Amino acid sequence: MLLTPHQISLSTKTCSRIRRDSPTGYVSTTRIDILHDEEREAIGQATVYRVRMDRIVNDGTWSLLDIFDTHSTDLGNLYEELFDGEELNPSVADEVMDYGNVVLIKSILLLPEYRGQGFGGLLALAIAELFDERDIVTLKPWPMNPDDPANAGWELPRLSPDEQKTIAAKLRKSYTKAGFKPLFRGSEHLFLTHRRHPSATQLMEKYHDAG
Repeated sequence: MLLTPHQISLSTKTCSRIRRDSPTGYVSTTRIDILHDEEREAIGQATVYRVRMDRIVNDGTWSLLDIFDTHSTDLGNLYEELFDGEELNPSVADEVMDYGNVVLIKSILLLPEYRGQGFGGLLALAIAELFDERDIVTLKPWPMNPDDPANAGWELPRLSPDEQKTIAAKLRKSYTKAGFKPLFRGSEHLFLTHRRHPSATQLMEKYHDAG
């Protein structure tokens, strides 16, 4: 079913709030409903993790490794790209030195009839704009895993390795068009930093003009 970019909207709900009694308590989870048309039909959902770096620095109770790695494999993998112990990796330091918090878009899921239209970058950019402009927003351009319990009920196809690579290339192209980029060669993640990119509204206009 054809999507109209100007009729896409987002509705957010924070499912977990910041606590200080455990390492995972410094990460909030936000669920985002993706809505379409004037009737605001729910056509998808996104899940976002936000690591409150400001609270971590001020409290000094847990190490960054404790916080990222204890929370999830997704954040553990991101930690390995961003940090060396408690410091930024030299390969990313120049780009993210003045960062705020770290925001990982874990998943963007659409109903089967709305997939494959090239709007992944637009949706990711619109989600990024929900957070503070100093936050580092990142994602991994890879197809959603049908075996992940968090993706249950979304009718995700089981892909061959070649199919995964083909879809990943399309996702990377869409996200790059929206301003996401790798911070170093070999990075598994793409990053949106310091707002050097089009706004979601500007990207919508490009889709409209192209159509």
